[in-house]
Amino acid sequence: MLSAGTSWMRTSPLEVLITRCCEPSLREPNYALHLEVADYINKKKANNPRDAAMMIARFANHRNPHIALLALSLLDTLVQSCGYPFHLQISTKEFLNELVRRFPERPPPFPNPVMTRILDLIHGWKEGICTDSRWKDDLVNIRDMHRLLTLKQYRFREIGRQTAITNASNLKSAEELEEEDREAQSAKLQELIRRGTPRDLAVAQELMKSLAGAKSRR
Repeated sequence: MLSAGTSWMRTSPLEVLITRCCEPSLREPNYALHLEVADYINKKKANNPRDAAMMIARFANHRNPHIALLALSLLDTLVQSCGYPFHLQISTKEFLNELVRRFPERPPPFPNPVMTRILDLIHGWKEGICTDSRWKDDLVNIRDMHRLLTLKQYRFREIGRQTAITNASNLKSAEELEEEDREAQSAKLQELIRRGTPRDLAVAQELMKSLAGAKSRR
């Protein structure tokens, strides 16, 4: 009993929110709760975009397809609501490999609803944020995963492009765009340091110099 209690105490607010979004008792996605998760990630920042992405990817592989679909619905909302720090995390190889972990080497004749939803999401990202984002060069792994699945003969359905995410920047002031740039650079710096390869650390060092220079000019 004490062990279980200690484990519960270590559960983060983010884990609680995401778990609530994926409760099997939910008959359909709770979009109000989705926005609570998005708001939490946007306010707290730090490791929360990564933690959320990886936790959702694990739920997306749940044996209960209803839970998996609830998780994928949440994922879709967060991509639309959380911006670059979250986009950077869904473009990591670790996340993408986890998302498609249960895909067979060759596609089944009739993909199940979960597989179809994942394919739709990846295709939507490739056609949307990977094309229109101001930081699309950091999202190449999504395009690579799309290409890999295509080579394995997975088929993507044509879906309407979501332009609201990327076109939103047209409505922002110069100050808001500058703040968005700083947040994006900070998120990228954190991810480079987390990966910790010599190349990543070299890029991180240059990015830190850039950020320091930007602060001194303000």
